[in-house]
Amino acid sequence: MRYFILGLGLTGISTIKTLSKFGNTVYAYDENIKDYTNLEKELESFNYRLIKNIKKFDIQKIDIVVKSPGIPPTNELIKKFQKLNIEVISDLELAYRLFPNRNLVSITGTNGKTTTSMLLNNIINSSNKKSMVIGNIGIGMLWEIYNNNDVDYFVIESSSFQLENTITFRTKVAGLINISIDHLDWHGSYDNYVNSKSNIFKNQTKEDYLVINTDDNKIVEITKNVSSKILSTSTRKILKNGIFLENDNVIYKYGNNKMELLNINDLKIVGMHNIQNALIAIGMAIELGIDFEYIIKGCKTFKAVEHRIEFVREVKGVKYFNDSKGTNIDSTTKAINSFKEPIILIAGGYDKKIEFDELFENFPSNVKSLVLLGETKDKMKKSAVKYGIKNIYLAEDMKEAVYLSNRISESGDIILLSPANASWGMYKSYIERGKHFKKLVNEIR
Repeated sequence: MRYFILGLGLTGISTIKTLSKFGNTVYAYDENIKDYTNLEKELESFNYRLIKNIKKFDIQKIDIVVKSPGIPPTNELIKKFQKLNIEVISDLELAYRLFPNRNLVSITGTNGKTTTSMLLNNIINSSNKKSMVIGNIGIGMLWEIYNNNDVDYFVIESSSFQLENTITFRTKVAGLINISIDHLDWHGSYDNYVNSKSNIFKNQTKEDYLVINTDDNKIVEITKNVSSKILSTSTRKILKNGIFLENDNVIYKYGNNKMELLNINDLKIVGMHNIQNALIAIGMAIELGIDFEYIIKGCKTFKAVEHRIEFVREVKGVKYFNDSKGTNIDSTTKAINSFKEPIILIAGGYDKKIEFDELFENFPSNVKSLVLLGETKDKMKKSAVKYGIKNIYLAEDMKEAVYLSNRISESGDIILLSPANASWGMYKSYIERGKHFKKLVNEIR
């Protein structure tokens, strides 16, 4: 089989290494790389061919293209491959094809993927099984699966970008957390985005399990006719069967059986959205056959994920929280609603071609000030002003945003970085953005 690897970041490098070990013919190309020194050094012991001039390469001799998740469907080279009826897939699809006998578990949603994946991972590792989180969390999945034969379960945080280019991908247990408007610049429309997310259950059979959040109307709508067995979760209503809250207790009900698992105050994660994430993880653990004692233990010992409403520091009565993972309106709204204290919100970033009215039209009254930065700062300000929001400050960069927030804060305030935008343009990733924010906060005297 002749593979063409398009994009040579974490995903591309992981794919080259794995396919090379399987004895395939591998070609690799990345139009954005100018200096190949470090790449060639890392891959010097692997059998592949690096394409530096795509115009001199005959793309018709390729069987399958494996593209990096960030490359959009509008990419001209992708279009050429598709015109020639050459299959274009993601590493998610390739993982399913290369490792049919490994236990892959998939989780997706607009928000909460990382927290849910890490919590499920913690639950499994609290039992007598071994688990590893891979995928969109920033770990090249193929090379990790290849090198870890002792791992019982690979929990895959699955992005819409990865799911877009799946064809046969299927996991016996999958989780669908929520769906809200995001990445319209990449997918082209909300329907396309929803369809990509739906690929997580598209190929499931009646032998498989899908754990869903029934508080999300879009999820209820798109899962009406699925083939798999559904386990429902809710933080808002009592369910006939499923996992739900009753007097702040997490209840699992199946037929005539009703079990109280734990109280939500036993959890170390902040906000009702994180309770919903926990219910999804608990449901998936149940369907994986994990004993209830380990599920409870894994939930109680789990701590907040870095960059997701992460407490950084308290300075003179002001608490700083890093929610750099809040890259869309829904996640930022949930972060804000996690606090009752007065909030100074730092937001803004890369323009994903979305409007911000949804964020500001029902804006919580405890947000006392907005500090905006990045490409979208003027767009966000215009929307905020339209809904009568005052105390808006514009910053040139994160350093100024932290300085302004510190200057206008009072004891008892929360300073929350939750951008509602991607980091691109200012930072390579939300991780780099969050780390810079934390560094600046820790430098405050």
